[in-house]
Amino acid sequence: MIDTIGIEAPMTKTLFQAVQSDEKTKSDGKKNYPSIWKKVSTPYGIFKLTIEVEKQTMSMELSPTLHLIGHNVFGTNNVELLIIGIIKLIYKRFKLDITKSDKMFYQERGFGITRIDLTASFIVGSQANVVNTMYLLREHLLAHDHHIVVHEGPDGIETIYLGKHSSRSSVKFYNKYLEVLAKNKSHELPYYSELLKYTEELVRFEVTLRSQSLKGLNSSKAWNTAKIREILEDRLNKLGLSGQLLAELPPDVVAGLTGDKGSKYSLWLAGNDLRKHFQPYTFKRDRQFFLEKGIDITRLHADAQDAAWLSNMLSIERMQMTWPKRFVAMGAVYGKK
Repeated sequence: MIDTIGIEAPMTKTLFQAVQSDEKTKSDGKKNYPSIWKKVSTPYGIFKLTIEVEKQTMSMELSPTLHLIGHNVFGTNNVELLIIGIIKLIYKRFKLDITKSDKMFYQERGFGITRIDLTASFIVGSQANVVNTMYLLREHLLAHDHHIVVHEGPDGIETIYLGKHSSRSSVKFYNKYLEVLAKNKSHELPYYSELLKYTEELVRFEVTLRSQSLKGLNSSKAWNTAKIREILEDRLNKLGLSGQLLAELPPDVVAGLTGDKGSKYSLWLAGNDLRKHFQPYTFKRDRQFFLEKGIDITRLHADAQDAAWLSNMLSIERMQMTWPKRFVAMGAVYGKK
């Protein structure tokens, strides 16, 4: 689903005039500024709207799903549907009704995207499995020399960040149940207990792309479900999490190994760290060979069972980008009835 988005959009003449009128009633003769900031109230919060007067454009950064439905556990991958929903709230803020021609104005032009957060969830079976997955994920990322930032609380690891302060992109995994539990506003939702129960099994995966990494993707028209899945799967692959791992090779595969590879496999099986025995370029080549067979020799054999379990929990087959059908009838999915 799509969570936070940075949006830039042109303004219709009607909307811009309404903003000017609102500003004049509150300016008390003060000088005109090139930019105007307005607060827009939504059913579930407030966001800041910035208007560039000369260009007659508006921009904002927010989670549309959070403001439109009250939670971001799941939601649509339709960028334009979400932004039009927010545009309606902006019109309402300035005492306007959005018309059919207004909608066409935005749909034809599309919207500029300056940031986008893409999310999916892994259903791992229980909160205990979520906690265990987060611990094993930390060990996996450290073993693969990724620089990470970890936030840990009394109930386990809450969030793992990669590239947290990057100006281009970042990745995070987090315990969605703990996040929903901490959000006081979501407690008011009529289906809160069902929502909370559902999150007990979820490890959330999120990729944030900022303006510098949005070349060719900086328009709302560039986005669809296939593109979102492609990006998420690519990030999983780069983190070494897209393949299904084994604790050991099957006997028939072992029998087919050449002398060199067979010796290295036996060395790994005996508990040795192959990185200490071979040059980096040799190890990298051997690791790729064994990954294709189903084992990751970056991890010691003693940890291979954990690596296999983690690869199962965070497999692409478990990655969810939709929602359970029962939540549609509860009114918990924006744009679905």
